Amino acid sequence: MKKLLLAACVTVATGMGISYSYEAVAAENNPAIVHRQSTYQVVAGHMGSLKSILFLGGSGDAAYHAGAIKSAFEHMGNAYPAGSDKGETKAKAEIWEDMDGFKQKGKEAYGATLKLVEATAGDDKGAQIEAFKALGGACKACHKNYRAK
Repeated sequence: MKKLLLAACVTVATGMGISYSYEAVAAENNPAIVHRQSTYQVVAGHMGSLKSILFLGGSGDAAYHAGAIKSAFEHMGNAYPAGSDKGETKAKAEIWEDMDGFKQKGKEAYGATLKLVEATAGDDKGAQIEAFKALGGACKACHKNYRAK
């Protein structure tokens, strides 16, 4: 009985967290912000799945998750047009002030994503872990300069 109650509490708490993040996006009405936040949520979800597979002994298809991250980045489009700095966003003004630098960080993250896709196509878990860490580092480097905490 205690296990069933614990499982129910975890399920409710998890559902509340998920609905909260979707409510935050749903409250925003700038389409560019909604698009990019939703795409980054997809990337974060797949990064979490890869963490589970590569570091926590979870099961799953690492190549699928790496490919999904690549696909999400490819569908970003012009996610930072003029005017999309206004609204519920953690995007810093530095993005629009240094668009060339920001785009370079994006290219570096995409390059790291391609290496992750390549690594997960093989059986070398060490290479997969290194590629995962490299992508995490590329994301962190961009967040450092261009994302508010």
